[in-house]
Amino acid sequence: MKNLLLLAAFIASVTTFAQNNFTYTPEKPKPGDEIRFTYTPSGDLAGVMQIPEAFVLRFTTTAQEVKDINLKREYGKLSGSFKTDTSTRTLAFGFTLDDKYDNNQNNGYIIQLNDDEGNPLLKSYSDLGSIYASFGENRLGMKKDNARAIKAYEGFFKIHPELKNDELLTYLTVVYNDDKEKGTAAVQKEIEATLKNGLKEEKEYQRLANLYLLIRLRQQSTFITKLKREKYPPENKGIGADQFYQYFMGEPDVAKKEKIVAEVMEASKKAANAQEFESLISFCIRNLAQGYATQKDWDSFKKFAAQITDEGAKVNLYNSTAWGMQEDNVNLKLAEEFSAYAVKSAKIDWKNPKGEKPSLQRYSEWIKRKENLYATYADTYAMVLYRMGQYKKAMSYAREAQAITKGESADHNMTFALLAEKTMKPRQYKPLIEQFVKDGKTNKTINDVLKKLYVTSNGSEAGFDNYIAGLEKEAYAKMLADLKKDMLNDATPRFSLKDLSGNTVNIADLKGKTVVVDFWATWCGPCIASMPGMQKMVNKYKDDPNVKFLFVDTWQNEDNESDLVKKFIADKGYEEFHVLMDLDDKVVSQFKVEGIPTKFIVGKDGNIKFKEIGFDGEENLVKKLPAMIELAN
Repeated sequence: MKNLLLLAAFIASVTTFAQNNFTYTPEKPKPGDEIRFTYTPSGDLAGVMQIPEAFVLRFTTTAQEVKDINLKREYGKLSGSFKTDTSTRTLAFGFTLDDKYDNNQNNGYIIQLNDDEGNPLLKSYSDLGSIYASFGENRLGMKKDNARAIKAYEGFFKIHPELKNDELLTYLTVVYNDDKEKGTAAVQKEIEATLKNGLKEEKEYQRLANLYLLIRLRQQSTFITKLKREKYPPENKGIGADQFYQYFMGEPDVAKKEKIVAEVMEASKKAANAQEFESLISFCIRNLAQGYATQKDWDSFKKFAAQITDEGAKVNLYNSTAWGMQEDNVNLKLAEEFSAYAVKSAKIDWKNPKGEKPSLQRYSEWIKRKENLYATYADTYAMVLYRMGQYKKAMSYAREAQAITKGESADHNMTFALLAEKTMKPRQYKPLIEQFVKDGKTNKTINDVLKKLYVTSNGSEAGFDNYIAGLEKEAYAKMLADLKKDMLNDATPRFSLKDLSGNTVNIADLKGKTVVVDFWATWCGPCIASMPGMQKMVNKYKDDPNVKFLFVDTWQNEDNESDLVKKFIADKGYEEFHVLMDLDDKVVSQFKVEGIPTKFIVGKDGNIKFKEIGFDGEENLVKKLPAMIELAN
C-alpha cells in the first residue's frame, strides 16, 4: 500500500501539466494500443494556418526512435494516430513548423503507457528523466530541465530501489551536469558502496569503471577495466580491437599502417566480436586513404578509397580530397574526377534515397541533410571547375548550391561571386553580391570582388571603404536586432579564481564592466581555432577600461595543469590573454557548461546577457562578439 501511495504522489508531482489543446484516447493506453489524438497548435505555433509537421519520439524496452505522423484537419482541429507495439513504454509527441516548436510550455506532449492495472509502466519514469535532461531539448524544442529529470529518477528509485542500477549511470550524469560538486559527491558515494559490496560480476566492474570516468578519474577507470579483462578475458585470446586501434593510431608511417590493417583483418577472422573489428577495419581503410592523399600518392589513395563499402563515407572522402586539391590548385583533372563522383552519388542519394532513415531523425530531416550534403559537394565541384576555367558549367552547380542554402552560406556565396565575375555582366551581379554584404553572409573574397567592380566603375578605390561600410551597416543593424531577441538576463555565478601569476580574480569586483568569460582547454581543437579571433578582440578592446576578457582554463586532466597552460600560452603567443585556472572544474559546473569553447558575455549590471557555444569561424566571431559587447553595455 505504501508503494502505491508513493507512486500516486510521484505521478502527480512529475507529470501534472496542462494539455488542454492535446487530447487522446484511450485514456490509459497500454503497449499495443492505437492512440488517436486531436491537437490545436499553441505556443510558437499558435494561429498558424499551415498544418505543422508531426512526429512521435517513441521509447521502447531497447531503444528510442522517431516516427513521422500524418495530421489532418477534422472539425476545426488537427487529428492523428499512432499504433504502438508491445515494446513501447513512453511516447513524446512533437509539432514543428519552420524550425519553431510547440513544446506545451516546456512540458512536452508526453504519454506514459500503462500496465494492466492502469498504472504507468515503471521504466517510463526513466524515460521522463531522459526527456527532461536531453531528448526534450534535442528533439522536441523543450528547454533542458535537469531538476525535473533528477526528480523523476529519484522518485522512481524511491519506489523501486531494485531497479536503480539499471538507470544509475544516466541519473548520475544528469546530477553531475547540473551541479558538479553535488554530482561528484553522489558518484563517490556510489563508488564507495560498490567497492564495499565487492565486485562479483562483470557488469559491476564495468559500472565502476564508468563511474570513475564520469568524474574524470581516468587512471582509476583504466585500472578497473584492466582488472575486468583479467578476470573476464575475451574469447579471442589475441589483441583486441581497441588495442589494434591504439597500435594503428600510434604509427605515423602510412606504409606501416597498411601492414597493421592486414593484421587487423587476419585477427577479425578469429574474433568473438566480428562487428567491432568490422568498424575498426572500415575506419582504418578511410584513414589510410586520407594518409595517402596527404602524401599525394593517388594510386594508393584510389586503391583504399575503392575498398570503402559505406558509400556516404566514400563520397565525403572524395569531396574533402577534391576541395584540398583545388585549394592547392594542383591535380585539377584528378580533383574533377573525385568531385564529379561525389556530386553524382550525392544527387542520386538525395533524389532517390535508399537504406533506412536514422532512428532519431524525422524523414524531412533525413532528406534535408542529403540535400545540404549535395549543396556542399556541388559547391566543391563548382570551385574545381572554376580553377579549371570551365566557368559556365561551374556556375550551374554554384547556383544549385546557393539556391539550396538560400544565400545563408558565405562560402557558397563566395563561389557564386567568383563565377558571377566571369559569367555575368556587372549590372546583373552587383546587386546580388551587395545583398550578400547587407545580409552579413560575406567574406573577404566577396568583398574583393566588389572592390574590383568598384575600381572599374570609379577609376580608383577612393571611397570604397565608405561604400562597403554602408552595406555592412545594414548587416550590423540586422545582427543587433536578432541578438536583442536572444538576450538573457541571468544571474552570473559568483566565483573567484587564481590567474597564471597567482593573483585572485573575483567576478564580483568586475561589476560595472562588460566581461567576456571564455571557457577553454589546451586539448580542445575548436578552442584553439577560436584563439586568433579572440586575440583580435583582446587587441580591439585593450584600451577600453570598461571591457574585460577572462579565459578560464578548465577540464584539464593532466598533472601540473598551471605549468602546462603557462607553456601553451607562451608557445602560442597569447601572453595578453588573462587566463584563470579552474583547477577543480567547479566554476565550469557553476556556469552549467556542457561543451567548450563556451563564452558568456556579462553586462555591467553583473548579469549574463549572452551565451555563445562552440566556434563557427573567425569572421563570424569578430563580427558577432563586438555586437554582443555593445548590447551588453
